[in-house]
Amino acid sequence: MKSGQMFWGFFLLTLGALFLFTKYDMIQSSFEFVWNIWPLLFVFWGAMVIFKSSFVRPVVSALFGIFLALLIFGIIHNAFWGFDFDEGSKDHFTDYYYEDFNPAYKSASLEINSGAGQFSITNTTDKLVEGKTYGSLAEYDFHSEKSDSSVDVIFDYGKKGPNFFVGKFRNRLDVSLNVLPVWDITLNIGASKSNFDLSNFKVKNLDLHTGATSTKIKLGDKYDQTTNVGVDMGAASLTLEVPQNVGCEIQSDMALASKHVEGFTSRGSGHYITDNFENSTKRILIDVKGGVSSLTVRRY
Repeated sequence: MKSGQMFWGFFLLTLGALFLFTKYDMIQSSFEFVWNIWPLLFVFWGAMVIFKSSFVRPVVSALFGIFLALLIFGIIHNAFWGFDFDEGSKDHFTDYYYEDFNPAYKSASLEINSGAGQFSITNTTDKLVEGKTYGSLAEYDFHSEKSDSSVDVIFDYGKKGPNFFVGKFRNRLDVSLNVLPVWDITLNIGASKSNFDLSNFKVKNLDLHTGATSTKIKLGDKYDQTTNVGVDMGAASLTLEVPQNVGCEIQSDMALASKHVEGFTSRGSGHYITDNFENSTKRILIDVKGGVSSLTVRRY
């Protein structure tokens, strides 16, 4: 098959699939990462020139078609549709999960394991944990493991296939937490848009592992010691907000990344620190690793 046919075939196939899957909420992503990967356009263009007479050219043409379709769709999606966490809030939730609070719980852990979707932790609750899901793809195995003074709560994505008769094709999980325990939070999520406002909670450890996603995290000053934040992301956009009265240090190891770090002093490649870090009893240590990514850190 000729390289031109491969290009246009895969281009149209990918573009059509993206429009179709997004229309039915089978893809949950902000596509903001396309602003960071657009230079690959020149890489594919150069490869097309280099392999002009090679048997590799049809393969490069197919990949170029897929990439260009993703790039064009992402630009259109961000320019005209956007992605709002309030959207769909009026829909009736699909499932409800909860764990009651026990005053004996001094510490707790939350683990979310899921694929593509929309995720948030923003609200407080009198229970230990509440979770509401939206969409026919949003089905989780929810369980907890308790000891005398601590409890581990886990959301495991358990959907085996879409239910065509219940809700939209989407996977949205909104979680509420109790403010009293000290929290360890682990988030293993795929391509998604996520909003984690943790400013009301005592967070000791936060680990985020994510793919092509747009994520916003707001941290607070409720924990009296050091909060450790570890982020490992792919083609992603990450915005972090940290309080001004807490000393903060950032270590970043990110390839092809754009960084916007406000209110920090650079101490070398990828190392930033606030002026009150050495004298603060409350600290936030942030370690970010990623590929083609965008990192924004603000103090409030």
